[in-house]
Amino acid sequence: MNLFSQIENFIPETDQEAAARQELLELIHQYDHKILSRDCEAGHITCSGLVLSPDLKKTLMAYHLIYQSVGWLGGHADGEEDLSAVAFREVQEETSVSKLYFLTRKILSIDILPVPAHSKHGKPVPEHLHYNITYGLIAPETQEIADKPDENKNVRWITLAEIPELCTEPHMIPVYQKIIARMQNIARQKKLIPGLIKQPILDWYPEHHRDLPWRKDQNPYHVWVSEIMLQQTRVEAVKNYYQRFLKALPDIKALADCPEEKLLKLWEGLGYYNRVRNMQKAARTIMQDCQGIFPKTYDEIRNLSGIGDYTAGAVSSICFNLPVPAVDGNVLRVFARLEEDSRNILDQHVKQDFTDQLAEIYDYANAGMLTQAFMELGATVCIPNGMPKCEICPLQKFCMAYQNQSQNLLPVREKKQKRRTEYKTIFVLQYENKIAVRKRPPEGLLAGLWELPNTETFLSPEEAVQQAQDWNTHPQELIKIINKKHIFTHITWEMQGIFLKCRTQSPAFVWADSKELETLYSLPTAFRCLLN
Repeated sequence: MNLFSQIENFIPETDQEAAARQELLELIHQYDHKILSRDCEAGHITCSGLVLSPDLKKTLMAYHLIYQSVGWLGGHADGEEDLSAVAFREVQEETSVSKLYFLTRKILSIDILPVPAHSKHGKPVPEHLHYNITYGLIAPETQEIADKPDENKNVRWITLAEIPELCTEPHMIPVYQKIIARMQNIARQKKLIPGLIKQPILDWYPEHHRDLPWRKDQNPYHVWVSEIMLQQTRVEAVKNYYQRFLKALPDIKALADCPEEKLLKLWEGLGYYNRVRNMQKAARTIMQDCQGIFPKTYDEIRNLSGIGDYTAGAVSSICFNLPVPAVDGNVLRVFARLEEDSRNILDQHVKQDFTDQLAEIYDYANAGMLTQAFMELGATVCIPNGMPKCEICPLQKFCMAYQNQSQNLLPVREKKQKRRTEYKTIFVLQYENKIAVRKRPPEGLLAGLWELPNTETFLSPEEAVQQAQDWNTHPQELIKIINKKHIFTHITWEMQGIFLKCRTQSPAFVWADSKELETLYSLPTAFRCLLN
């Protein structure tokens, strides 16, 4: 959003704000981006952040050397057109807070403020005007704060009641009080949103949901299998796996009794193999402790191997209509946008907050439909990549991010740790129509699965031939070398595939033909991609 639009979209609530907004728009028209510079003779834009504690009972302020008064935090735009980013940056620079987020991205106030003559870095600065843009920010009180010695001192939290006592600029006190009241009102509006959206999303779901195979019934085994498969995997990719899995293992007993090799083969290509191993552990628990009947309470379901809060909530609500929310990435994204919540959604405290809010609107009548409606909205309308489809969203009129045009900025996720890269030489050792495979260690990445022989570093062709010789395969011909990449959650494998024709079948490996690779030996995608 350009500079003019940011100011134009501000809706004044007082005559004074309307006059300030109009004067600033005229200056932007006259001076264009020069209004962002301190050299503009008519005055210039500054951006402030009024920072409140999460409970809205305290504010973070500093004693400003220029004004000789306790006041809010902020600074000059200095050419930056993204005014909210300026406010955020200036608060962090003046206080050294690390955790900080917007209560809302909307401009809360536009004020024309006088600046007295002062000295800056030994140079005189004449009196002038600040066209100040204010945003509301939230910061936890528990973090460390520090002064910015050339501008302020005694950065600290004060109660709202202390503002008139500590602020020696009388004209600023009503400004602070006005903005604080608006922040408190926005916080109240956010609390109302869950109750307002329940019926509209329930009305929307029956007509707009996708026809998915696991929605045909409320069988807890079916829903459980689908939810575990859908973790870290796209819906379209899961459909065929789901149907094939249930055909082979139609019930809990079949899953409990399934040989591991067959189980892993059924899961081959889905990745994260501990998911299916934990499913089998849970199935055996159900057979042993529950007489083969899937448990019907949230706590019992949650205690099964491999089932977390989300899966337990999904099965509980969808299958048994228990009033328990299922909060996954889709739901977090929907609520972050609805409430224009700029907190990190990967923070467990934030997830719990959204879960608690949802729990207040759940009941026994339609818990399952409500869970699926939020999932569906997040998957098909309030989508994760690109702009959400706000024009068809049934919750559009309740959405604070839509109102303030901040949808593309939400949700906020803390930056993931950079994946480390591992370099591997993968051997495709061929003897007649068979290739060599071996089993991986029982612990660690891809534990207990089959793999192609490999080394932890890139080898030259000569070194690769020697390695194959050391394995007693008696390499005969280097057929080709190809390069592939496979990305795990925290690791990237850069792979060099060495294809060697061998004279003998070394007993160090199992030698399998193509049919056996399809039916007996479960090769993860990381290795299978070389064969494809």
